[in-house]
Amino acid sequence: MKTKEKVLDYLEERQGATVSGEDIARALGISRNSVWKAINQLKESGVDICSTKAGYVLSSNVDVFSAHKIMSLSKNKIDVVIIDDAPSSNAIAKELATNGAKEGTIVIVKRQSAGKGRMGRSFISNEENGLYMSIILRPELPASESVKITVIGAVAALEAIEKTSNKECSIKWVNDIYISDKKVCGILTEGALNFESSQFDYAILGIGVNITPPKDGFNEEIKSIATAIFSEKAPKGYKSKLCAEIVDTFLHYYKNLKNEAYIASYREKSNLIGKRASVYRGNEVFDGLVIDIDNDASLVLKTEKGILKFNSGEARVRRNEQ
Repeated sequence: MKTKEKVLDYLEERQGATVSGEDIARALGISRNSVWKAINQLKESGVDICSTKAGYVLSSNVDVFSAHKIMSLSKNKIDVVIIDDAPSSNAIAKELATNGAKEGTIVIVKRQSAGKGRMGRSFISNEENGLYMSIILRPELPASESVKITVIGAVAALEAIEKTSNKECSIKWVNDIYISDKKVCGILTEGALNFESSQFDYAILGIGVNITPPKDGFNEEIKSIATAIFSEKAPKGYKSKLCAEIVDTFLHYYKNLKNEAYIASYREKSNLIGKRASVYRGNEVFDGLVIDIDNDASLVLKTEKGILKFNSGEARVRRNEQ
């Protein structure tokens, strides 16, 4: 954790009160000059800190988004790493996982320059209007069951968004969360395999949520299919609250993988069951009626040639036949 982040955490715990530079230096084990530099860096980044003869005051109006805040809201003992700018949270998480970061470490990137979704699609995330996070996992799962991580991630994100915003959401198989008929959240699971055991050395669950629209609105490419939880400003502290809720909900299901209660929630919140859809897998297209999502999260499609199951691919509703 950088010095400025430590200073911000210290001020946040005493938000609205005057704290002397001497007290900060003593508590953090740093020099007064380091405190002064950190305060200036925070001010330059837009944090509202008032300097007085008696010390420093973090304005009570500041919506602090920090590792300390998220960890204090979570019911679990987690490590949180927040990066201002990076290609993606998954990229940083992979690096940390390779170097031994423990399971449950949360990586958050405020602004991503190269966020991505499934099938190589880009995920627009170059502003701080969303939550872009990754969870480092070390699952005792064969690679063939990796979809369980994605499914749990989808259910956790949906339930967290609904609980914190009172907005009703649905899941588009396999990994997208929708509000009404537009995407608000995407999920990408990646990992490194141990080829001897056919199990994961680590897995990375990446979750990107649009909390508010970009300053200039969604671009032409996605504005017809993308949305955000709030149309304007989010409530104070919302991003921290949402992050902690996603983590806690995910870990609840993840620690009880054999229970498979998450599948019932996933099925109940599906926005495809009962609709005619086209399923794209490679160069093939299959048309039919989605009749179920089974216990291994496969999409069950009733076609003219019989019942087909898909454990991967992309499904698109055939709107003119609903």
